[in-house]
Amino acid sequence: MEEEKFAISVEWYDEISSLVRPFILFYYPSDRTVEMYDSKQKKTFLKRSFCETVSEIDLYIGNKVSVFGRELKLIEYLDEVTRNELTRKSERTYAMLKPEVIPKMGKILSFIEGKGFKFNRMMLTKISATRAAEFYKEHLGRPFYEKLVNYISSGPVLAMELLAPSAVRYWRINLGPTDPVVARSDAPNTVRGLFGTDTTYNAAHGSDSPEAAARELNLIFNNLSSHYESSYTIKTLCLVKPHVLQEGKLGALITAIQENKFKISSVKLQRMTLTDADQFFLAYKGVWDDYPAQIKHYSSGPSVALSIDADVNAFREFVGSFDPNTAGKLQPSSLRARFGYDTIHNAIHCTDLPDDGAREVEFFFKDVGSLH
Repeated sequence: MEEEKFAISVEWYDEISSLVRPFILFYYPSDRTVEMYDSKQKKTFLKRSFCETVSEIDLYIGNKVSVFGRELKLIEYLDEVTRNELTRKSERTYAMLKPEVIPKMGKILSFIEGKGFKFNRMMLTKISATRAAEFYKEHLGRPFYEKLVNYISSGPVLAMELLAPSAVRYWRINLGPTDPVVARSDAPNTVRGLFGTDTTYNAAHGSDSPEAAARELNLIFNNLSSHYESSYTIKTLCLVKPHVLQEGKLGALITAIQENKFKISSVKLQRMTLTDADQFFLAYKGVWDDYPAQIKHYSSGPSVALSIDADVNAFREFVGSFDPNTAGKLQPSSLRARFGYDTIHNAIHCTDLPDDGAREVEFFFKDVGSLH
């Protein structure tokens, strides 16, 4: 029996030559290995190799995956088996945490990770009343419509694109009944059963069909930007490393930050190329002995940037020593002691110097960096 493999047309932007290069990416689900074929040169570019940064759920058209530091954009499925299997395994849905649960979003993110969902896009954003009215237009004329629109536009929400097999249906099941009172009785281990209050303050939203998911994802992610409060001048950056997301520990890390009374004012999932990472961390070149490996890790998968409204030194103390092994001995309750295990996989980067706080935050959250 022939081994199962998926064939996908991809493109890689070669920054050295400023050219878009076409390849065929082969993915073997039995052992999560990949192979690349150079379409133009008509020869193998990468021999079959295990790649920890690519899984089946990532392989949907329009997405970008990192293969050994190269960011590949998925263009087209090249056969019927690939198309059928990957469409089924990587459905997308729109999920949104409502304003009242933002102070405990870490716990809800842990719940989502525990159910096997993968975060593909995420941002803390503010929805205007006009945009909220458009978002909930199917409810126009119902008694609760105006209250719902006013509520959703009253504060920041956490917008997410979730991936999973049958993601729309699976997320609706894990949301639970619209009324949290009913949810606590009939489906207590759901988001609304655990975190909801009433039919308006019911913790979260989920698309009710693939068509609705496409419309809502477009409405939010293609029309809104990350929430950014420039009025608060004391800021520090917390950049959660790819391995934390790969290990399903983003929610636990954010929970630790929130439970220690640090306010998170901005959130954005970010995919950094080697060039992006090198630009951002240029000041550490010659300081970090393992600089190339650090840059490579940041380009190995998505990171999550957080803006923390706190004194830089106070938050850095909570983060702990650069080496998690040292942190474990000296600061066992620090973030790096709890979520890191070596200097490459040390959970997060945080702002080191007070003068750098605003600059580092703005690199990710204002139109001054390379990531917009």
